[in-house]
Amino acid sequence: MGKGGGKQKTPKEAVDNLKSKQQLNIIDLLCEGQIEGPVNGLQSVFLNDTPVQSSDGEYNFKGLEVEWTAGTQAQEPLSGFEYTENEVPVNLEVKQITPIVRTVTDPNVDRVRVTVGVSAMYAQDNDGNINPTTVRMLVQVGSGNAWRTVETVELKDKKTRSKYLQSVILDHLPETPFNIRIVRETADSTSSKIVNGTLWSSYTEIYDIKLAYPNTAITGLKFDSEQFNGIPKRNYLIKGMIVKVPDNYNSDSRGYDGLWLGNFKLAWTDNPAWIFYDLLTNGRYGLGERLGSFGVDKFMLYSIGQYCDQLVDDGFGNQEPRFTCNCFITSQRQAYDVINDLCSVFRAMPVWNGTQLTAIMDRPSDMVAVYTNANVVKGQFNYSSSAQKQRHSAVHVRYVDPDNGWKTATEYVADDDLIRRFGLNVAKIEAFGCTSRGQAHRIGKWLIQTEKLEKQTVTFAIGREGLRHLPGDIIGIADNDYAGAKIGGRIVEVNGNSVTLDREVELSNISSAYLTYTNSKAELIKVAIQAQPSPNQLVLVDEVLADTWSVWMLIDPALKPRLFKALKIGENDDGSYSVTALEHQPNKEAIVDAGAIFENDTNSAFSLAIPPVEQLQIEVMPESDRYQGRLTWSTPRTINNLQFEVKILRDDLLISREVINTTEYFITDLQQGHFNASVRGVSDQGKLGDETVIAFSIAPPAKPAQILLTPSLSSVAIRPLTTAISSLGTQYEFYKGRTQEEVIARSYYLGRGMTMIDQDCLPDSEYWYGVNAINVVGRSEMLIANTKTLIAENGAGGMFRLQTDDGIFPANDEANKLFLANFGFYPARDAVLMVYALDLKGQISHKEAKMYDGGKWVEPKLFLDGDLIAEGTIRGDRITAGSEINAPVIRGGQININNKFIVNENGETTIQSALSGGRLVINNETIIVYDESGRVRVKLGKLI
Repeated sequence: MGKGGGKQKTPKEAVDNLKSKQQLNIIDLLCEGQIEGPVNGLQSVFLNDTPVQSSDGEYNFKGLEVEWTAGTQAQEPLSGFEYTENEVPVNLEVKQITPIVRTVTDPNVDRVRVTVGVSAMYAQDNDGNINPTTVRMLVQVGSGNAWRTVETVELKDKKTRSKYLQSVILDHLPETPFNIRIVRETADSTSSKIVNGTLWSSYTEIYDIKLAYPNTAITGLKFDSEQFNGIPKRNYLIKGMIVKVPDNYNSDSRGYDGLWLGNFKLAWTDNPAWIFYDLLTNGRYGLGERLGSFGVDKFMLYSIGQYCDQLVDDGFGNQEPRFTCNCFITSQRQAYDVINDLCSVFRAMPVWNGTQLTAIMDRPSDMVAVYTNANVVKGQFNYSSSAQKQRHSAVHVRYVDPDNGWKTATEYVADDDLIRRFGLNVAKIEAFGCTSRGQAHRIGKWLIQTEKLEKQTVTFAIGREGLRHLPGDIIGIADNDYAGAKIGGRIVEVNGNSVTLDREVELSNISSAYLTYTNSKAELIKVAIQAQPSPNQLVLVDEVLADTWSVWMLIDPALKPRLFKALKIGENDDGSYSVTALEHQPNKEAIVDAGAIFENDTNSAFSLAIPPVEQLQIEVMPESDRYQGRLTWSTPRTINNLQFEVKILRDDLLISREVINTTEYFITDLQQGHFNASVRGVSDQGKLGDETVIAFSIAPPAKPAQILLTPSLSSVAIRPLTTAISSLGTQYEFYKGRTQEEVIARSYYLGRGMTMIDQDCLPDSEYWYGVNAINVVGRSEMLIANTKTLIAENGAGGMFRLQTDDGIFPANDEANKLFLANFGFYPARDAVLMVYALDLKGQISHKEAKMYDGGKWVEPKLFLDGDLIAEGTIRGDRITAGSEINAPVIRGGQININNKFIVNENGETTIQSALSGGRLVINNETIIVYDESGRVRVKLGKLI
């Protein structure tokens, strides 16, 4: 300040008096209709990635209106959208010297909205004050050089620091095409102190028509534009299209109620099987015009749909469906590519089976065909393995993450063992329709396990048998050369339940071995093996219904055939068929979905794995006042320096542990108690094989829980039953009497064994039986029961006739019911039942007869309905003739009465005591008396 004083002030800025306020109306096309709709109201509508309504119910935007249609054929137009608009952006600065021109060509336009404005508007004086200013623009319509001003936009004495927009409506439009021009009438600013740049934001073509958009799901939005800097990005979380699903299916609970008859209903679902079916059968946007409803294997998709809905671990301690599909198909693509993408969701491939389009899943299933060296061309299987670089040790799976704003995320899946062994080899996968991290993890794990476990491909040529399976089916390969053993071939002869094979086979454990063969209906039958009378002959537990030269395959725990999934079948010029198949591991599903761990099967005798311990047995013997045990076992093969680790536990406490070189081990100084003995192989590198355990007890045996008595005409079968753990060496002593007192007094001793058949019985008589268990330690209490033998009239050895409609003998259970219903009692051993049918003349048109063997009805070798008169010899192991046989003379052979009185072919006579267990032997030179232990007590006659 000078000497005379003075005055100063800071610059002032005028208040903004321009604010944009526009109503934004938007119609968004969501997808084809019909849809279910938004998942959760306004919480499912997102503007610039922000939900309109928060999960707590608070609104993030004000003055918003939302309306949607489901996309039906007869839907109404959206209310509040009386016209349709098409906004065309311009976004150019308008200068006085360069007006902006745009052309409207659509003859259906009824009105045009023109939106102009300023980027900012203010003026600064020399004192620094910021003041309002004025700008003026003209909206003109015309063509060529003839222009007509229809609207004037003047902002007088206005000030704003931000962009301001203003719209004007142009009515009474000229014929199209016509031009719209924006002219700045105010001179352009040449000073930085004056900011009043003008711009043309857009123009909007308006059509005065209400559109319903049939079969299209749409959403209408109305909101104030002041909440946004431009048109916001919109996203919607919806339950999409309603498709055909089985009429017994609940898409909410994913349950299937009752039997499905092939009918459908409409519902929303994210089950990929029914989305796949909809795309194949829909005539508007799918393949329905080409395939039709009968061109798709809907029953296979029903099975696939159930498989997709099964619950598996989601990786977070909960469960989720195995497969779901949530996707937008937004562009037109080749149908085959879209079908393959959908099939990839549920690990399947599309296959045309000749009549229908079906899908084959990568999942465990039954074998449909068997191939061996005996039924392929030249007996050859050709194998090839995938290259090491094609086997990945880690996978990056890209999926849509709902917990991250529905943005794309990457799930990393790795196999640490593979990385340590072969290094890091990463594959990248786009998981189609995947919105679950757990499902993405399973996709990556499935790829790794597939490349890890299914490395080998086989090709071979066959005859017409190549038509027995389709691509995707599971086939069995019994390659004797690969296995190093005879595990497949052809059947040479069939005789009841006995089969003769075309080669000799070795069974490591007959109790758990099976034979699979192709029957006369080209079906695979798996039957347990009962016995092996000769190296190339097997006796099965069931009758064999196979033709000569049918294919067989041996399934043994020590050596199993291999499973393959057929990939391709092609016809060759010579009439044969070439098959290409990929190795199949049924355990892969459990590994991927449940994290299970499995040991590899043994498919070859050349495997270097530690052999299992088989046929582990224990024998216990008295040793003074203690006991000793002898363990023995075997192995199907051996390796160098193989040893065995033996552990003995008594009452769950370890009493012995030793590594030995032999397959025999003695345990001494054993007291009474419950024991477990375990044996497993040990390699010279210290690797341990599978453990085999046997449990045994050294204690007096428990009393039998029940005696099962099965009477016939002249005998009673006695079978003790026990629920307690059987002590080693336990047998049963059997006693008989006509009264319970005789049994208690042990008057009549039948013998010792596991079961007993008392053949010294009269028809229609009551007998009492006592059984006690005995072993090297002691004897149990006696259990007593009684029964009554049958009479001849109750079917024992009798013949019965029954008229039926067709004269065909029924199945076993039906025959028993028929016998009981007509005769009032069940059949007995050796009963013969004939069923016959009569024609219109009353003559027998068909008859069949079978004999009851005590358990089932069997075909007799010879059946005569009448008298048999023979001049020669009638031979047999027994003759049943009702209640008695009149036989004055018996010549030849020997006489045996219930093993108690025996006269052999040399005339030597043996008399067995039923009371003491001793016996008397008489021949032409000596008379000898033995006690129950077999020691000689008396000897008369020739003593040397």
